Amino acid sequence: MALVIPDSNSRTKKEVFPVGWYVMSVSSQVKSRPVGVRRLGIDLVLWRDSKGKIVCQSRHCPHRGVDLALGKISQQNGKSCLECPYHGFRFAGDGSCVLIPCDEVGNRISQKIRVESYKVEESHGFIWLWWGDEISEIPKIDWFEELGDNPRRFCNGEMVWDVNFTRVVESALIDVHHFVFAHHKIAKWSGIGNAKRLDNFETEVVGNQIKAKGILKSEGDNRSLIRFKNKIIFPNLSVFDFGLGGIKLFATFTPIDENKTWVGFRYYIPFGLPWISRWIAKIAVWFDLNLGQPDDYLLFKSSIPRQGSLKGNGFVRADETIVRWHQLNKHHQQK
Repeated sequence: MALVIPDSNSRTKKEVFPVGWYVMSVSSQVKSRPVGVRRLGIDLVLWRDSKGKIVCQSRHCPHRGVDLALGKISQQNGKSCLECPYHGFRFAGDGSCVLIPCDEVGNRISQKIRVESYKVEESHGFIWLWWGDEISEIPKIDWFEELGDNPRRFCNGEMVWDVNFTRVVESALIDVHHFVFAHHKIAKWSGIGNAKRLDNFETEVVGNQIKAKGILKSEGDNRSLIRFKNKIIFPNLSVFDFGLGGIKLFATFTPIDENKTWVGFRYYIPFGLPWISRWIAKIAVWFDLNLGQPDDYLLFKSSIPRQGSLKGNGFVRADETIVRWHQLNKHHQQK
């Protein structure tokens, strides 16, 4: 099953994305003020009510189109509302307009003056939006149980790339054998500059998960350089384990629109005192953002065709996880 990306805030067909839960933001970024984001081709505003519950709505006021993320949270009849900064219109959590200050008290408010509300949940330090049809039983948010939720043992990073979602998934979610080429300076500095060969590579699909493992080695050298495990939850979650004392890299991707993708990631450090773990995780995030990801981004932007698919390019054995992802995507679209 797949839902189409809208042109703006109206759901007109433009591009298909898999149904599922998508991260809108890191939880800690939404506090007492509204926060505007663009995800899945829609301009959205995130805010919290007086109890701390997250609300997600369309971002522009139906009255005159002003950005509601510039507004504030107010109280109306004991309930939290999002107040427009232009004329003071107030919108409840369900999207209904509950106050038009310029109208006489008691005047009926038109049903056209409302914002669309979206199904969101807060879990694992992220705000998630359900991208799919409204059904009686929405699936729970999938997660990797091996990852802990102690914020003192991980650090978040995020980026916005001018790259189609499918290309980001192909290149960043499930591609290991690019490392010594795309990041040759880092690989050489790390002593793995010749780890070009992918051995003992195995993949397995179980439900909506793709599991992969293998060894990156030097050509003609039986000495293992990197033993890795990669687990993917379709369509947009991944965790890497490179066998370095339990350090794990979590990644998630959300389409902004057909040409841009939001990238979120975490480094988990499970050992040492919590403050040491947090310090190491922060260094890892800084290193990735400043030294690793610029290499990837340059190559991602150069890829043709702009959108990845089973037929778009020629795949080899080492790309099996990419093929598996596209097969799952095709299966979900045909539901």
